[in-house]
Amino acid sequence: MADGASRAGAEPLLSVRDLRKHYPITEGLLSREVGSTKAVDGVSFDVYPGETLGLVGESGCGKSTVAKSIVRLEEPTGGEVRFNGASRGETGAGGGDGPHPNDVTRFDRAELKSFRRDVQMVFQDPTSSFDPRMTVGSSVAEMLLVHGMTDGETRRAIVEDLLERVGLSASDYDRYPHEFSGGQKQRIALARALVLNPELVIADEPVSALDVSVQAKVLSLIDELQSAFGLSLLFISHDMSVIRRICDRVAVMYLGEIVEVGPVADVFADPQHPYTEALLSAVPRPDPRADPDRIELTGTVPDPADPPSGCRFHTRCHRVVQPEGVDVEQSAWRRVLDFRERLRDGDLEVDAGAADRTAASGGPSAAGVRAEFDLPERLGDERAERALEAAIERLVAGDEAAAIERLSEVFRTPCETTVPEWTDHGGGHGSACIRHRSAELSDDLEGIETD
Repeated sequence: MADGASRAGAEPLLSVRDLRKHYPITEGLLSREVGSTKAVDGVSFDVYPGETLGLVGESGCGKSTVAKSIVRLEEPTGGEVRFNGASRGETGAGGGDGPHPNDVTRFDRAELKSFRRDVQMVFQDPTSSFDPRMTVGSSVAEMLLVHGMTDGETRRAIVEDLLERVGLSASDYDRYPHEFSGGQKQRIALARALVLNPELVIADEPVSALDVSVQAKVLSLIDELQSAFGLSLLFISHDMSVIRRICDRVAVMYLGEIVEVGPVADVFADPQHPYTEALLSAVPRPDPRADPDRIELTGTVPDPADPPSGCRFHTRCHRVVQPEGVDVEQSAWRRVLDFRERLRDGDLEVDAGAADRTAASGGPSAAGVRAEFDLPERLGDERAERALEAAIERLVAGDEAAAIERLSEVFRTPCETTVPEWTDHGGGHGSACIRHRSAELSDDLEGIETD
C-alpha cells in the first residue's frame, strides 16, 4: 500500500473522466434500437503512482465493465481514459476538460498495443484465463513474444524467474493449467500480468473465487509484488473487508455511477453515502458478542436499462429524505415507499382474506392490508397517516390508480426528483447524496398536497 503523503502534488497515472458504456437494446427482425442498458454512466476517478484504488459495489453495478472499458476490451460509449501524463481533475465528479492527447479511447491499433504493455489485467476466474492446451510457461511467455521478444531462451528465463517470485517453481513452466489449484493459477495469472513490467495492474475480483485462507496468501503476494515492482493497482471487489486489507483509497459504485470516493480509513470510519454505510454493515465482525447492526436493503437493484430518476439509490435507501413538513420514523417511511413502488410496478395484489370487506363497519379492513404488506399500524405524522389511510381504502376498492395518486401526493421523496451533487468532505473524501446539500429543498417540493 502506498503512503498517501507520497501522492501530494503528484499527477495521476490513470485518469478516468465521465466514462460511459451503454449497450443497445434491440428488437424485431431488423434489430431496431429501442433503448440502452447504462452499465457505466459517467464514472470518474484517478489512480496515482504506487497506490491501490479499490472499486467496490454489488454484482452487476458495472465494476468489471469499467475495467474492460479502460483497456478497451469493451469499446466505451463516451468519456476519456487518460494514461501517463493525464492532467489532474476533480475525483468523483463527472466531466472532463476537452480532448486529451493521452486519451486511450482515441488510440489507434499501434498506440493501443503500446498502452497494453503498461496496463495489464488479472481476471476473476484463473481457470478460464488460460488455454488448457498450452503450458503455463508458454502462456506467460506469449506476452513477451507478442511484444517483440523473439529469443526463446531469454523468454523462458524471465518467466521462470517470475514463477519463483510468485511462490511457484521454475520447473512449473512445463506443466499445464489443470495441474494447479485455483490459488496457484491466480499466482500464475499475476506472473503473466507482470511479465511486461507494467506500470498499472487492473485486478478484477482476483480472489473472490478462492478459499478464505488462500485469499489471504494471494493478497499478501499482491502487496509484496506491488512494492517490488513499483506498481499501481486498480483493485475491483465486492468485499469491503478485502478493500480494507489492500487498498489506499476506495471508490464505491452503484448502478453505473460512483457515489463515494475517499481514503480507506476515512470511508470506513465515517461513510458519507447510505449505500457505503450498508456495504460496511455487512462486513463480518470478529467479536461474536458485538451487535451486528446490519442494514438490510429492501427491494432489488433497478434495471440499468431504466434507472430511477434523481438519486439512483433512492428506491432502496434506508436514509431516504422526507419532504418538508413530514416527520415519519425512517423505517416506517421506507416501508410505505416500498409499498408505493410495488403499486407503481404492478407487483402487488391484495389478498381477499387480508383485506376483508365484511368488517363490522361494512367498510374495508385497512388493518388487514397493513398487516399483509408490513405497513405500520399507525404513522406518527397525521398528514402522512391520512394519506396512507385514503390510499389503502382506494386500493381495497379496486382503484389502484387513485391509491398511487394519493400516496404520491405526500410520500414523494426529494431523492427521486433531485440528482445529487458531488460534495467534498475534505481530505480527498467526497460523496453524492442530497442529504449533504446546504441549499433548501423547497423548490423540489412544490405542488405537494397538504391534505
